[in-house]
Amino acid sequence: MSETIEQLGAFRHVPYMGVIYVVHEASKLGFWNGHPDWCNLGQGQPEVGDIPGAPPRVDEIRFDPADHAYGPVGGTDDLRQAIAEHYNRLYRQGKASQYTKDNVTIADGGRLILTRAFAALSSVKLAYKTPDYTAYEDMIGLHLSRVQPVLLRGKAEDGFSIPAGVLEKEVVEQGIGAFVLSNPCNPTGQVVSGGNSTTTSEFPAITGAR
Repeated sequence: MSETIEQLGAFRHVPYMGVIYVVHEASKLGFWNGHPDWCNLGQGQPEVGDIPGAPPRVDEIRFDPADHAYGPVGGTDDLRQAIAEHYNRLYRQGKASQYTKDNVTIADGGRLILTRAFAALSSVKLAYKTPDYTAYEDMIGLHLSRVQPVLLRGKAEDGFSIPAGVLEKEVVEQGIGAFVLSNPCNPTGQVVSGGNSTTTSEFPAITGAR
């Protein structure tokens, strides 16, 4: 089938990302979700049953008939406001500005929210770092007509992060207009913390937590 698609020339070959590739290859050897002899370390093998001492699992949901209609694209107001308040509790205690539902949007997956974010950008140089979420490079490529990607490589001696001074230098010298990152970073587990420099705080940072 893949050879037929490639011969048509209408579709490009889309390689598997790391975790998806590993799960796909494991399934060839007999893996399936819930198999008692396998442990999916690539995706963390989340606990799906009851955990002693934890709140009870939700195992039944009743829907109002109206809930089967199309919902708001960016999520319901109640959900967005609850997330904003959660971020305020964790990160914005004592700050003059507080997040509201207007600062939050909901999407069914990382690639969908990236598509929305990149589609909203104007003609800018968009920086991204490696290692980071592998979808960035692929998704930025879909918007090359007006978005120019700028790759910033994280070095081993810097813990595979981009030091603030290096980022500021790249912003000034290359005219970077936006920077996309995940927080916490996947796969390195780094988090963004502390204050911003006067230069780097003047351009938007597209960030997502997964």
